[in-house]
Amino acid sequence: MRVLRFVRRNVVVLFALFLLTPLIAQDNHFNVSAGAGFSSPVADASGNLKTGWNVGLRGGLNLSPNLLADLDFSYNRWGLTDAALANFGEPNGYADVWSLTFTPVIRFAPHSRIDPYVLAGYGLYHRGLTLTRSANVNTVSCDEFFGFCFPATVTVNQVVASFSTYKAGFNAGGGFEFGLGSRGLKAFAEARYNDMFTTRGPDFEFVPVTFGIRW
Repeated sequence: MRVLRFVRRNVVVLFALFLLTPLIAQDNHFNVSAGAGFSSPVADASGNLKTGWNVGLRGGLNLSPNLLADLDFSYNRWGLTDAALANFGEPNGYADVWSLTFTPVIRFAPHSRIDPYVLAGYGLYHRGLTLTRSANVNTVSCDEFFGFCFPATVTVNQVVASFSTYKAGFNAGGGFEFGLGSRGLKAFAEARYNDMFTTRGPDFEFVPVTFGIRW
């Protein structure tokens, strides 16, 4: 539900950004990218989380052909392992992290068809944990064809507990850009190690692998 609320609140902004990015990218001073992929928990996180997924948006200034100064937003989500669910005593649950970081990018061959790059970022991370269980809810269902409503019972995922925290963190990694035509459109593939700091216990570490389009 939290993901759905986030999408509903930001869908207009994201859609407008998607429409404007080709126009923005025509100016060589700016870049914008969007991507999605899978996200692997590592170290202590790997014992509690399954492989998940990620989506992200990044954009900023082209300080030179080789150096970009970007802001990066990323969202990652994972299901809990059976061992973690047993520890909490609940049948279902998930963890998620969103981050907003300042992320400089160094490009090694900006004028080539294949351009390798490295990047690193530091900023704000938010981690959430949500535990759910199935529950039956009495509701009213309406049939649009016959034009009448009747009582019904549906099964939903009921949130029984939710926790969240904000901490600083950093990421570092690299990837490749692949030119797509002559208008500056590029495909990219990258992987980044992320470390969200914690007050007590081990840091939250994960590696998202992302594929996307950059203007």
